[in-house]
Amino acid sequence: MTYSHLTRVALPLALLLSAASLSSAQDSNAPANNATQSQTASKRTFTGTLEEVVVTARKRAESIQETPVAVTAMSGDDLRAQGIVNTTELAKSVPSLQINDSTSTQIFIRGIGQRAGLIRQDPSVSVYLDGIFIPRADGQLLDTIDIDSVQVLRGPQGTLFGKNNTGGALVFTLTKPSDYQRGYVEAALGNYNSQRLRAAYDFPVNDEFFTRVAINSYRRDGFLEDLSTSNNQSVDRLSAIFQTRWLASDSLTMDTFTFLGKIDERYPSYHCKLVNEEALFVDGLGILWAGDTDPSNPRAYKDNCRANDRDALPDLTTNMGPSQRHTKKLDTLMFGTTFDWAISDTHELKAILGWRDAVKTGPQTNSDDGGPEIYQKALILGEGDQESLTIEFQLNGSVFDSRVDYTAGLFWQDEFKSERFTTGGPLIGAEAINLAQLAAGRSPGAVPAILATPTPLVAALLPLETVQDFAIDGTTSAIFSQATWHVTENLEVTIGGRYTEEKRSSKLVTRSADNAAVSAILGANPRFTTIDPTLAIHSFAGSWLEDPIRLANDIVMSAVGGNGDIAAPLGAPVTDRKDATFRQFTPMASTSWFVPQEWLDDTGLDSLLLYATWSNGFKSGFLEPSGQDGLVVVEPEQLENREIGFKIDAFERSVRFNVALYSMIFKDMQLITVQTDSANTLVVTSQNAGKSMIEGGEMELMWLPSAQTMVTLSYSNNNYKFKEFLDQDLKALAVSGQNVIVDRSDEQFPVSPEQTAALGIQHTFLTAMGLFTPRVDFSYKSEIYLGFDNGSWDVRHTNPEGVYSEAYALMDARLTWSNNDDDLSIAAYVKNLTDERYEIGAVATGDSIGTFSQALGDPRFYGVEVRKTF
Repeated sequence: MTYSHLTRVALPLALLLSAASLSSAQDSNAPANNATQSQTASKRTFTGTLEEVVVTARKRAESIQETPVAVTAMSGDDLRAQGIVNTTELAKSVPSLQINDSTSTQIFIRGIGQRAGLIRQDPSVSVYLDGIFIPRADGQLLDTIDIDSVQVLRGPQGTLFGKNNTGGALVFTLTKPSDYQRGYVEAALGNYNSQRLRAAYDFPVNDEFFTRVAINSYRRDGFLEDLSTSNNQSVDRLSAIFQTRWLASDSLTMDTFTFLGKIDERYPSYHCKLVNEEALFVDGLGILWAGDTDPSNPRAYKDNCRANDRDALPDLTTNMGPSQRHTKKLDTLMFGTTFDWAISDTHELKAILGWRDAVKTGPQTNSDDGGPEIYQKALILGEGDQESLTIEFQLNGSVFDSRVDYTAGLFWQDEFKSERFTTGGPLIGAEAINLAQLAAGRSPGAVPAILATPTPLVAALLPLETVQDFAIDGTTSAIFSQATWHVTENLEVTIGGRYTEEKRSSKLVTRSADNAAVSAILGANPRFTTIDPTLAIHSFAGSWLEDPIRLANDIVMSAVGGNGDIAAPLGAPVTDRKDATFRQFTPMASTSWFVPQEWLDDTGLDSLLLYATWSNGFKSGFLEPSGQDGLVVVEPEQLENREIGFKIDAFERSVRFNVALYSMIFKDMQLITVQTDSANTLVVTSQNAGKSMIEGGEMELMWLPSAQTMVTLSYSNNNYKFKEFLDQDLKALAVSGQNVIVDRSDEQFPVSPEQTAALGIQHTFLTAMGLFTPRVDFSYKSEIYLGFDNGSWDVRHTNPEGVYSEAYALMDARLTWSNNDDDLSIAAYVKNLTDERYEIGAVATGDSIGTFSQALGDPRFYGVEVRKTF
């Protein structure tokens, strides 16, 4: 750690600690007061009544208890009280929300999300910053810098928010510039060399023009050590936001923000567990790998995974070898402008303009065989570009003497994105008898020593290298409207719809390994004799004990040169261009009934809202590579939701209790399946292969037992069930080319837990020395199925630890002291107090590579945080 790194956090922290000491000394000279007197002295008031929470889930400001949408809203103060510093931590307390940030960003709500991180596939949960749609998952995990509020909308939001919101939406709102000078400085130090500095200040220029600047710096060493490298799962983020607010007139306001972010850190390394020895790449095809020197006992592939088995290594240690690539870089520039024009007392026009440009490097990692050897690989090469421009117009108002509230608008977006991706495997070996069996369409196996041939064979039976350059340009246009009719004082009906048209133009340039060139390289070595150049089959003049497979791979790698990312000579590029247009209409309808106040008298209830909602959403279609067939169209996913719920305030608004029950039909699911192309070549591709039903419920409770005590409780239970999911048997396709249909409809949904729960308890003690607030938070996730293919599901009974992550519970604790002026606070915190080990972002693949890759979640973090407002 350099001196500059330390001083930029430690110096402000020391100054704030000095201020805290001075404040405490002054308070210690004051006479002791009782709790009531201390509360009077403190600028913070405790009423024992829950505050009204305003949300914009229907594109207009309204109370959360009057909104017929399942939504969780948290203010900036709420986030600080829980110690939430980035979006991933929201999943600890928000029901049905699951966020993983391992080698790709995964956001799931009610079991709906996007597992892969490739640019051609859009997210199922979208993020909005000050009303601007952020289309790429890479930029979604925002640090909660200068956030005024965050809203988590659960269930499809296809009418007002549009595409890619089938699971829901995360809506962030920045703290706006004010007409007076104010600001804060916040610094924190913790274990793993954690350093965090945040600051913001308002600079009003005159009575009509205000500005605000906020900065965020967060660094932390990685907690995962690899036997070949270190500092995996590190954090290094720097960002700044500059905002302006111009009161152009009594009716026109213009807000702008400019966001600049830089990320330069490392993804987590992961462990490997062998789950199926009959998988194709293990024993299923009878193939040999570098390190195999006895064809009657092939062990190299299995030993490679076991060398990185978590049970065989020290805690928080992996063994992925020097070939691993974990660089994570993202440079982002984002600009937003909002014009808000109050046309009249009842009508408002809002125009929102957003532009985002990002350059991304990674994720880069070797594939899920997961050990130190260079076997399978899947790498994103170089830098990928992401650029988007969005324009939205919203007209909000009320008509017919405020009997009808409406929102109508237009949306347009242009997005460009590019990515270079390579997959491949090494030269492998086989006995002649196994090659003959494969050629005859029969499953081979380990060759008994008595039948083993003395001449080793090396071949490119698996694709050595496939490099793809993907460029996608797309435009989206939409028109939407939603109206709420207040039928009576207590009854309202809402209807709405959105028509969306999306055009995508994709260009794919593919370069595959040139096996003839590989044969020329190997054939130039006197110990290798070319047998078939199309598959680069060579005999080796020697014995298996000399490890000819490793020798062959070293020869080719040395001839190709470079850093090993591309490990074979490439053939001529093949270019495929294709355009596609997708059109969707997403309607909604809901009815809400506010139970008359006179009915609630003497019941303890202050308000009761009952609602029923029917809503729809869709996720964008895309163009998917499919082997020799080039780009094929994958149609949009569609989700239909039926939901009922109630929202209660009770006991003089000291209790808030909200419940939602829902049933969702998920159609045309974009699922990854195994297929063959027109040349009968095996390809793993996405297609519309599934239909499912999701039934569940969510509950949120907030209770103030006393003016200084708050208890929060949330729970979700989601029952995921495939109604249709057809795939093909991978082994039958690989060995004999037979199309054997496999019904996978009995499988469990992956990635999302069926049950989540959270409990938070805090109490504020009022003393002459200031306010002391201890808080504890508990979160629970049930076991999560992480299988990728049919083979994973088949081994769930015999090897459940190989396809499931275990249920886990986490405990966070925090103690905050604030002075009576409420402008200085010091907090000590511990996250994951019991130092639990749990898994995030893992995947089990049973049919092909036969392994379970496991990325660990955060261990115990602790530290101290100081905040000064002025």
